[in-house]
Amino acid sequence: MINIISKIFKERNHEEIESSDFKIFSLKEKYNYWVVICRNNLAEIKEEQTSLFIKAKEVINKPHFDKNANLLVLYNISNIEDANKDAILQTEEDPFHFKKSVIYYTEEELNKLSEVIGSSNISLAIETLILKEDVFTKHKSAFDANEYQSLLYRIAHKIPFTEINIPQANNLESLEEINKNAIGQNPLNDILEKELFVLTSDELAALTNENLLEKLKPILSDEN
Repeated sequence: MINIISKIFKERNHEEIESSDFKIFSLKEKYNYWVVICRNNLAEIKEEQTSLFIKAKEVINKPHFDKNANLLVLYNISNIEDANKDAILQTEEDPFHFKKSVIYYTEEELNKLSEVIGSSNISLAIETLILKEDVFTKHKSAFDANEYQSLLYRIAHKIPFTEINIPQANNLESLEEINKNAIGQNPLNDILEKELFVLTSDELAALTNENLLEKLKPILSDEN
């Protein structure tokens, strides 16, 4: 898993900073740092986070690290049923030292995902796969069924710079374009522009209800 995550960071413009204890990635030319660790037991995190923070800060040696430190925990479990959701939530909500994220996975899920991705660009593969209807349907119908689809969405959810590019389907206009066209085709706009917007404030104030009704007659139905 660490190899997949490392490639994602590098493909998304993060550089790796040398460290013997863990992986550290920094977004190039930005003050954003990710410490990536692999663990089989989340109980260790709270106990060792102070030590992790101090070591990482020494490696980074930048004053911006304190407020821009992220900890990504790759939580390896033997069986999908072993994923302790309460422990994951408690770890991620812990406010000290790091902003924390946990990606849990089994070796079976990881192997299946690796087979699907192959040697392609991992970031692009993930961003493409999560938009496929059959992938989403499998994830939704068999959530956490030890298949690669759910792991795919866990990765996309926990790594914030995953891009989701949803193409415009069937050449349909965007809602904004539809609204603009609808406004442009409204005959009231023509009346407002030609009859009312050209008037001064004094002329508008002097308009009686009868005058206004006369100007609006072209767009009113016969019933009105």
